[in-house]
Amino acid sequence: MQRWKRYAWYSFSLFQIVIFLAAAVKPANAYVDPGSGLLFLQVGGSMLAGAMFALRAKIRKLLRLGKPATETVSPAENSATVDEAVGKAGTGPNA
Repeated sequence: MQRWKRYAWYSFSLFQIVIFLAAAVKPANAYVDPGSGLLFLQVGGSMLAGAMFALRAKIRKLLRLGKPATETVSPAENSATVDEAVGKAGTGPNA
């Protein structure tokens, strides 16, 4: 029986709020442009894009959690590739 009383109380309270809001309506003395909705969509989209831009590093880290780590190159291998690149630098047709 308690549940029924609580339901009746909430229903009556909601009904009173709806009646009050319906009685308190004032006439709108303004013109709402049909493009106003698109303005709100543009503002919302801009805010979302700005937030994604500001948090891009954290988003990248979040998306990389499940990916395996990249292969590392030892310093000896790295110096060998640099030496090869430097040695080939002067051997082109325009050298």
